Amino acid sequence: MSRRQNGFLYLILLLSTVWIGCARELDETQAGNGDEKESGWIGADSYEVGAIVESTVLQKLEGDWRDLAADPALQQRLVDLQIKFLKSTAEAKGWRLNQLSETVEVLEMTETDGSLSIRYRAVIDMLGRLSGDVPSLEKIRNAAFAAKVPVVPEGFDHDVMKECSQVDDGHSVRAYNFHYYFQPNQSACDLDLNTANVTVTEVFDRPRTYPEYDLLMQPLPEGGIGFTAALVPNRGDKDPMSRFDAHAEMLEQDLGLRGTLSSDGTYRRYEWRRGEIVMMIDLFDPTKAGWGREGFEAGFRQRLKDYTLVHYNGHSSYGSKHLLDDPDAYSDAYQIIIMHSCQSFAYYTRQVFRGKATASDPQGFAMADIVATGKSSYPSGAPRTLNVLLESLMDSMVAIHKGLADEAVDWITIAEGMKKSTWGDILYGVAGVRSNIWQP
Repeated sequence: MSRRQNGFLYLILLLSTVWIGCARELDETQAGNGDEKESGWIGADSYEVGAIVESTVLQKLEGDWRDLAADPALQQRLVDLQIKFLKSTAEAKGWRLNQLSETVEVLEMTETDGSLSIRYRAVIDMLGRLSGDVPSLEKIRNAAFAAKVPVVPEGFDHDVMKECSQVDDGHSVRAYNFHYYFQPNQSACDLDLNTANVTVTEVFDRPRTYPEYDLLMQPLPEGGIGFTAALVPNRGDKDPMSRFDAHAEMLEQDLGLRGTLSSDGTYRRYEWRRGEIVMMIDLFDPTKAGWGREGFEAGFRQRLKDYTLVHYNGHSSYGSKHLLDDPDAYSDAYQIIIMHSCQSFAYYTRQVFRGKATASDPQGFAMADIVATGKSSYPSGAPRTLNVLLESLMDSMVAIHKGLADEAVDWITIAEGMKKSTWGDILYGVAGVRSNIWQP
C-alpha cells in the first residue's frame, strides 16, 4: 500500500461510525494531577513535569499486532512507538521527553479493513531546565504545543526515513533511530502524519530525599554491613577495554582499593571496608566469555538479579538495548541502578519501574532508584560521577552506623556533585526518589 493510499484509509477510519468502544473520562489522577503520574525525578539542574498527549495511531491487525484490540499492553506499546516521535518538537520547546508513557487511556477504537485506529490520551513526563526555584504551572513556557507524528509509527522504508529526517552527527538513519532524527517538515517528506497535542498538567516539586540507607545497610556473607555492587561497562568504541580500565583506575587510584581477579576471570573484585561498613564491588570485563557483543545484554540482566547497585557505562543506542526491559531479571530487593549513557532518562527509567512494579507498588518506585542523564553524556564522565556516588554512600553509611544520621547525603547533593565532577550539559538526576521513605 502506498503512503497516499494509507492516508486515504486513515481518513476513512476517522469518518467511520464503527465504534469498538470508548473509555471513561480521565479523573484527576489519570490526568496527571496526582503524584503517582511521574518519574519521581530529582535533578541537579532540571525539574519534572507531568503532561497529557492526545492523538490517534493506526496499525494493521496482523503479526504481533493481531490481538491489539483486546490487549492493553499492546495498545500502550503502539502508543509508545508514536510518542517517541515527539522528541525533536519537545526539545525545540525546551523539554526532554520520556519516550515511554506512564498510562494510556483509549478513548475510541475503530476497525476498518483489517486495521485498527486508536484515539488515545496518554500521561507522560518531561524534564525542564531548572533556573532557581521550580516554577509554578502558571509560569511554565510552552506548557502546550502540537507536534507532527507518523500515523503508523513503524514499518518505514529507507526512502521515507531519509526524506523525513535530518542527520547531522555522522550517523545514518535507521528504523531504531528514525524518531531521534525525525524532521517531518522536510520538503520531500510525504509521510502520513497526525497531530499530537501535548499539555503540561503538573509541575512536580523537588524535595530533599535520600537513598534508602536502611535497605543498603544489610549483613553481608563476607562479614560487615553494606551492599554488593556490579560495575558493568560496555566495550569501548576504539579500545574494548577503555571503559573497564577507566573504572579500575578510579577504584584503585581515587578510592585506594586493590582488586582481585575472580576464579573465572570475568570480573575483578574490590572490597571497600571502613570499620563495619562494606561495599563489595565487582568490576566486570566486557571482553570475557559471555560478555562479547552478542552476550553483553544477557550478562547485564544477570547482574540485575544478583546485585544491589548496578552501574552501566556505554551507549544508549537510542533506547534499543535490552538491558532493563525484562521484568524477570530484577531482584525483589531495593536497588540503585545507574545508567551512564546518553539520555537514559528518556529511554530506560520507565523500563526499570515497569520491571520493579508489584501489586503493592504499581509505580515501581519503592525498590528502585535510577541515576540517569537527561541529555547526552560522555563515557569518560562515568568514573568521575560514580566516584561521587560511591563516596557519598560510603560516608553516609559510616555516619549512620556511628549514630550521626544527620550527616547522611541526600540525592540532590549527590546529583549536584555528579554535575560538578565532570563537564558538559548532561542533566544528571535520579528517578524514583521523590517519595523515598528514609530520613535522618
